[in-house]
Amino acid sequence: MSIIDNIKRKLSDFSHNRRSKPQRSVKALNIKAAKSVGIIYRADSEESFELVKRYVKFLREYKIKVRTIGFFNENEIPSDVNPKLEFDFFCKKDLNFCLEPRCVVVNNFIDEKFDILIDLAVEKDEVLRHPVFLSKANFKVGAGGKETSEDLDLLITLKEKEGVRQLMKGIDQFLHLINTD
Repeated sequence: MSIIDNIKRKLSDFSHNRRSKPQRSVKALNIKAAKSVGIIYRADSEESFELVKRYVKFLREYKIKVRTIGFFNENEIPSDVNPKLEFDFFCKKDLNFCLEPRCVVVNNFIDEKFDILIDLAVEKDEVLRHPVFLSKANFKVGAGGKETSEDLDLLITLKEKEGVRQLMKGIDQFLHLINTD
């Protein structure tokens, strides 16, 4: 890790800690009762990308409006990746010096008031935490045990070697168990 990367991470932490939480009402919701779901993830992981595509297909069977946003840790979005109706992407060139995304795609995602926001970051992620923190979603779920987990409403605890697949399984399980009566 370079000195510049360390400085960016420190600036990101400083910027994040100075922000005030957005005004939103937290409402736990069963996945079957949700009308809209947002998913944010690392798109440069092939496993994550494939799992998200399958989960989007599954959610559409419940007639849920789904939007995803994936981050590529590269200067450009790969040429073989095309944004589609539910799938948007951003990359390194869309970040400012504090590692905060500065692009229309991310701003639109943040402003959309999802019933449920699913954060698929399994470890601390300076890039993804900004849109998760600022999101106006009613209910935010993701992995617990990372430094940014205080931004989430429901935390799924993972064991040491577990990854995105286990996180998605845990999130889906708990979202089906929530009783909205």
